[in-house]
Amino acid sequence: MKPRNLSIIIVVLFLLLINLPIEATGQESNTHAKVSQTIPYIDASIKSVKQMDFNQAETSFNSFKEMWNRTEGEVRKENLMGYSKIKTKMAAVSVALLNEDQKKSEESLQMLKVLLKQFKEGQLSGSTRKAASKNVSITVYLQKIKEVKQSLRAGDQSQAKAQVNELNSLWLSVEGNVVGQSQKVYNNSERRLVLLASSINNPGDNKRSKEMLDDMEKDLTPLAHTSYGVWDAALIPLREGLEALLVVGALLSFIKRRKDKKGSLYIWSGTLAGVAASLGIGFLVSYVLSSSAFGQNNFLINGWSGVIASLMLLYVSYWLHRNANVNRWNSFMKTETERLVSGGKLLSLGILAFLAVLREGIETVIFLIGMANQMSHTSLILGILLGFGILAVIGICILKFSVHVPLKPFFIVSSLIVFYLCLKFMGSGIHSLQLSGLIPATTAEYIPTIQLFSVYPSLYSTMPQIVVVGIALIVIITQQIKKRNNQNRQQEAS
Repeated sequence: MKPRNLSIIIVVLFLLLINLPIEATGQESNTHAKVSQTIPYIDASIKSVKQMDFNQAETSFNSFKEMWNRTEGEVRKENLMGYSKIKTKMAAVSVALLNEDQKKSEESLQMLKVLLKQFKEGQLSGSTRKAASKNVSITVYLQKIKEVKQSLRAGDQSQAKAQVNELNSLWLSVEGNVVGQSQKVYNNSERRLVLLASSINNPGDNKRSKEMLDDMEKDLTPLAHTSYGVWDAALIPLREGLEALLVVGALLSFIKRRKDKKGSLYIWSGTLAGVAASLGIGFLVSYVLSSSAFGQNNFLINGWSGVIASLMLLYVSYWLHRNANVNRWNSFMKTETERLVSGGKLLSLGILAFLAVLREGIETVIFLIGMANQMSHTSLILGILLGFGILAVIGICILKFSVHVPLKPFFIVSSLIVFYLCLKFMGSGIHSLQLSGLIPATTAEYIPTIQLFSVYPSLYSTMPQIVVVGIALIVIITQQIKKRNNQNRQQEAS
């Protein structure tokens, strides 16, 4: 399949995605109102916990549970995932109150309050479009930032911690609007969210937390009421899809040099599967789950796909570098072609293409969905066509001209590009896992932020990148030593 045809398919599927008919129910507002009425009892329980009055806190929490029991059936029916999260947090509150653990009780109650508020506001909803469409705007997100600052000023650390977790979960709702206007603000905001997750756990870092919140507010405020144009929509697929295109293009160029149609089929199949999965996830976010409900899962998908793709790219980069020698390539073509095909290596190329497209495709679709209600459909369609059209031209150029590039420069340049993407996917993948909460968000101030290579001030993300660079240096040095030894033996033999 040609890149041009692929881009047309992507655009058509996306347009179907954002224009599906939607049904809404009237039960939702009544259920949300009932849930809203339970929140004052949580506030009362929090107040008692702060006063170390656990008997009164238990009484208030029991009153909450009585009201909750009257509406939990409706909540479970409307949104099973949100219901499960609320019940899990209720259990955590019960255990903490039973143990009279002030810190855990207050934190668990604050987290429960956040979940109830998200359900009330439609940000934790599930089955209806009416609910799922209530994703927060940048203006609402800015208000959430102000609430965290107010909690810090009041010295309410537990509430501030719960609110920072809420900022993380709601980020997916606004990131499309942000990245469409400023890549720099988007990168800085994601980085600060990871840093906040670390600093908010330490009351001694409250000054630093306030500074980061101030910076986020300063960056996001000018974007709150900005409109989008055609080029804004075009930049999304162009910017997000370029890295995936480089991976797929490098793989196809290698296969094209081998004149292996079977290999191309594997790569194209992986590419199309990645596109389909991205659109499917976009559908889930738009019509089944809210963005906040999907937020953590999105970070996990981006994180694991980035790390796994990075490890695979590390091997591809090594292989490309190793075969930069013309004689070695000719030897490979004669003796190892069949082993490559029969050994399942082509399947791994398809998997790599799938992961690369999935990682960038999810963000592309979700970003575009975020922009869909902020601009006219005509401008959105033109922007999508323009962005994917430019990507298709770049893809055709890569395939057309790569075959005519001399063998050694082709392999050297390809290995450098693939190694760069390996480093970037590793850093951004672990960064996403930190945003999901799977990996601790500890920070190291002495590490600079370098967006080009996805370097962030955290040892968890930087150390694997250093290891990757170390492995690359060891391989290069080892190969140079072997090459020099071979040359010396040949000179001695002659």
